[in-house]
Amino acid sequence: MDHEIVGRDEDIVKLAYSMAIGPYRYREMFDLLGTRLDAALDMANNGSEPVNGPALDEDALKSAFEPLEPHFENAQSLMDMQGRPSDSAKYSMKMIDADNHPSALIGADGRIVYANSAAEEIFGLAKNQRPDESLFERGHFKTLLSQLESLDQFELNKMISIFGMESADGDEMIKVALTKVHDSDGHAIGHISAINISWFPDVGKQFQKLLNLTPVELEITKAVVTGQSLSDLAAKRGRSVGTVRHQTKTLLAKLNLRSQTELACLYSGFSKFNVKGQGSEKTDSSETDGRESGHVLLRQNGRVLDYEMVGATSAMPLLFFPALLGGMTVTEEMRRALNQHGLRLIMVWRPGLSNSGWDGPIGSDSFARYADDIKALLDELGIKSCPVIGHITGAMFAYGVAKYLPGRITGIVNINGIVPMQPGPHLAKVDRAERLRLYLMRHFPKIGRFVVHGALAKVDSGYDHEYLHAFLGDNDNDQSTIKREDIRTQFRQAFQQTTRQGYDSFTNELTLASGDWQYLIDDRLCPVRNLVGQHNLHYTPDVMQSFAADRDNYSVDVVADTAHLLLYQRPDVVFEAVADLKGKQV
Repeated sequence: MDHEIVGRDEDIVKLAYSMAIGPYRYREMFDLLGTRLDAALDMANNGSEPVNGPALDEDALKSAFEPLEPHFENAQSLMDMQGRPSDSAKYSMKMIDADNHPSALIGADGRIVYANSAAEEIFGLAKNQRPDESLFERGHFKTLLSQLESLDQFELNKMISIFGMESADGDEMIKVALTKVHDSDGHAIGHISAINISWFPDVGKQFQKLLNLTPVELEITKAVVTGQSLSDLAAKRGRSVGTVRHQTKTLLAKLNLRSQTELACLYSGFSKFNVKGQGSEKTDSSETDGRESGHVLLRQNGRVLDYEMVGATSAMPLLFFPALLGGMTVTEEMRRALNQHGLRLIMVWRPGLSNSGWDGPIGSDSFARYADDIKALLDELGIKSCPVIGHITGAMFAYGVAKYLPGRITGIVNINGIVPMQPGPHLAKVDRAERLRLYLMRHFPKIGRFVVHGALAKVDSGYDHEYLHAFLGDNDNDQSTIKREDIRTQFRQAFQQTTRQGYDSFTNELTLASGDWQYLIDDRLCPVRNLVGQHNLHYTPDVMQSFAADRDNYSVDVVADTAHLLLYQRPDVVFEAVADLKGKQV
């Protein structure tokens, strides 16, 4: 192996060990592994992309990844020793959204990286755009840009400056603080937020007494804290601006402070008001969506199957195998569509997810074992036959129960369902990130497991929004959907529920996805309808249509103006497709 490759090995190994103790550099590590896979595939295919997808040269893959496996195994042990990370991201998108006051992350170039709804509404802040200079007090905008360009000179998590910003409607002047923080990848970034420093006469008197301030000095303190300009104070007191400025400098020297910002911070700390303005995160009860929750089926072999139901008990039953991302999220629009089409959703967790018990080692008989669980559940509920929905990775299990319970499953509707990574025209069209995840799980499971656990640790650390925004890509359909408060809240709850028994529930499912399960599709007997989002990034319409070519009773419908989160964008289309199957219990 040449010196350049060895150097890259060292970079990847360092990132792996870094990830073992903190989640910040996940994206950097993932990209380097992707570059390594690309190089190995290019070597095996002489730089071309075969019609049936890239050939896998075992020697090229071993040369690329085998030297890394011991290091990733060690890093995994370190990560396991650390335990599950806590939700500790102070300046994540989640915490910014939870702030009731305007709050945003801003890059060194002065462009907004992320803003909460209050900042969008009050200041008109928008992603990838600079704030409107006209909203700032004179000279403040230039100062902000200058300080952002030199963020490295400031201390982390320390307030740098306070600015005056006028609301977009011109009704209010608001004090805004700039703080240096770290983003989800560990890079320095600015955090601007409206500060909440209220002036109470009684607190002011205590502050004056403690620090031995004169009445004039107290008046100056009040002006600085409440955002009143020194020129306005001078006019109010009938003094020149120069006199008030001199008095202000004398006050700062007396208190051993260097700026008006430090004076505002000193008063804020004294008054015990929260300068950063962080609000409490909103929570949502699972009972608000009308579902019947908390169902478990205890098998005679001691296995537990966890499931939930939504919809009228008299409606047509419909099995639902949820995606790992989003889990059993049910929106108001989904419930309305269920009622409209007379459907009852029976949402079933798979082995190791939520409270469902593990069913043994991952292997070729995993789908048959799960089908046996589903048969027991249908018997328990008195359901002779019904259709099934498979959501993303849940599609594998929809095919599995259809194969092993041919008389019980009347049809399949898959929502952005995955397809096997077997050679074929579709394989060349699967996107790079998905290829990497599944190739690693199949050929280098020690590395693959660490990559999956690293991503989940980042979510657990509080960077769920950041991970979702990166995973869903730069398309308006998914990005606007994930901004919905009900979606964000339920996705967060779903992650905690899905990983209740640890991260290996994800690892096991992706191991199955990376294996050979095409026989489930080749042997199916019932009709299959695949709904794919027009802008889905991973299993695109092109991928699905290539896979479906020449397959009987296997259709692909592209749903316009939707993407990865199609289920939540157009639930009416999804449940109409189920109703069209005409699959009813006997």
